[in-house]
Amino acid sequence: MDRDAAILPGYTLQGFLAAPEHAGWSADTRDAYARAVRELYAYLQSAGPPGQDTLAAWQQHLQQQGYRPRSINMRISAANNYFRWCGRYDLTMHHGPLGEAEPPRLTRAEYLRLLCTARRKGEHRLYLLVKLFATTGLPLQCLPQVTVALVKAGGGTVRGRSGPQPVTLAPAFRQELLDYCRAQFIAEGPVFVTSRGRAINRSNLCRSMQELCSDAGIDEAKGNPRTLRSLYQATQADIQARMDQLMRQAYDQLLQAEQTTAGWQEGA
Repeated sequence: MDRDAAILPGYTLQGFLAAPEHAGWSADTRDAYARAVRELYAYLQSAGPPGQDTLAAWQQHLQQQGYRPRSINMRISAANNYFRWCGRYDLTMHHGPLGEAEPPRLTRAEYLRLLCTARRKGEHRLYLLVKLFATTGLPLQCLPQVTVALVKAGGGTVRGRSGPQPVTLAPAFRQELLDYCRAQFIAEGPVFVTSRGRAINRSNLCRSMQELCSDAGIDEAKGNPRTLRSLYQATQADIQARMDQLMRQAYDQLLQAEQTTAGWQEGA
């Protein structure tokens, strides 16, 4: 959507951003609202013209795609601002902010079922994407930064919204990625692109993951990169907790041995 495009005839994105009543917006707010209106415009290309239930349906769509409540709230607020500016109060959505509900958790057994199902279906790229998010904790927005060079190096640093993040590829997974690149004739640049060399669409990716969950007999709500990333984080936390416990046990054993050797004994 360019700035001359319009969700409602005569009410362009350019006009919305330049409206006098919006002059007090910060640059960050202006950019965020512009992105949100563009996303709503793209959503409506398949959903049809806006109606009374459009924003409720869009909110549900965003939840299914794995967006965080804070991001969804911002998008709905931007859409409400746009429709109010258009004078179409009937299209706004009266809603309370979404809470940070506990997201569905994917178990490692379910994760392995996803991999096996993708392998059985011959979904090579989807298999690798599931494994990528679950074994590296990569944020979805950093996917274009997974390049052939990064794979050859066995990892590197990507830059996400929260800053730099290290990514390490396990040797076996690195080899799978290299084999995929050779099979797809990808010699440089991003590894995961469409057949036309474009970035993978987030909605299409989540839809594919949801279908994979359905085929694997897993709740479709777990079919998104965010849930796979949460599995990575939970696994890392569990391993760290077990390591801490082993360290405490080893230290207690050391102290007990020292006590036996040099502990205070009355009458010694």
